[in-house]
Amino acid sequence: MSTTGDDSKAMLGATRREDAVEVLLQRASPRPRPPEKDEEMVREAVLAEWQKVTGKRRARRQLLGFAVAASVLMAVAVTFNALRTDGAAPVQVATINKSHGSIYVLGEQSTMHRLPDTSVVMAGQTIMTDHDSGIGLAWGGGGSLRVASDSVVEFIAHDTVYLRSGRIYFDSTPSALIAAISGGSKNVAFRIQTDHGTVTHLGTQYMAYSASDKLEVSVREGEVAIAGKYYDERALAGQQLSISGSARPTVLNIDSYGSAWNWIEETSPTVDTDGRSVDEFLRWVSRETGLLLEYPDAATQQAAAVAILRGNVNMKPSDALAFWLQGQDLRWYTDGGVIKVSAIDSSSGQ
Repeated sequence: MSTTGDDSKAMLGATRREDAVEVLLQRASPRPRPPEKDEEMVREAVLAEWQKVTGKRRARRQLLGFAVAASVLMAVAVTFNALRTDGAAPVQVATINKSHGSIYVLGEQSTMHRLPDTSVVMAGQTIMTDHDSGIGLAWGGGGSLRVASDSVVEFIAHDTVYLRSGRIYFDSTPSALIAAISGGSKNVAFRIQTDHGTVTHLGTQYMAYSASDKLEVSVREGEVAIAGKYYDERALAGQQLSISGSARPTVLNIDSYGSAWNWIEETSPTVDTDGRSVDEFLRWVSRETGLLLEYPDAATQQAAAVAILRGNVNMKPSDALAFWLQGQDLRWYTDGGVIKVSAIDSSSGQ
């Protein structure tokens, strides 16, 4: 069958358009490769559309638009897969190891439900505590996080929480006696975001309180940095820094123990004292309560170091102090923020 000159020109023009499409696609920047399942789905859709288009001789000129549409469809598939992956594989940021009272989790689609007895916390979840509740968590990157009553905390990522309101406490180097908490060092990555600024630590124990009108950061040990909307400040051990609006921050000297810190004991995780020394136990109590530990002499400290305890402690540290030192050849009392330990004189019973 012979072809006319017009037919030859038309075929040549169509061929050049197809070649132009190929050149454009070759010059396009590479995109991330989607999973095989999604890629196969796109291929089937492309093939079906190709057959529909090529089945009509007059539709060759639609090829350019279709090729661009196929490229866009592949990009959408990649984006969809990324979003689906984020939803299907959430990041675990903490493990709940102690709680009391009514605690709720704000999950997907803003649904609120009670916290299970044993649970993990994932990035994207928000935890809300009632007026009679509290929670202790092992932070995934190391350290111990506590949430007080009447608080709302959103878990942003493996190193960040957003304190919407209420009070939280973080210990970057908790006692080795605390069960289920591994790691922990001065370099633990942990940030607290608030409406008033972001709090980061430099190896420490500290407490942050956020309300609509102010941010308070109280430092028990170490140092924290606060990047506020208007000022950047630092607070040291024994200081409480307050930020309110655009006013200059204020700093007060505070104790590392007392009523402001007592709620932390209610959320202190269970500790494994089985086979541990009395000295290790006393140092745990000291860290949890903010009270200093003092021995009158090296001999008394050595006696506490060789005395061994059995069992686990699942009570407030201050209550455990009175309970677990019964039967030991040691006595103790608190005086001005210090736990003072002395040996019992066996000859006199004193």
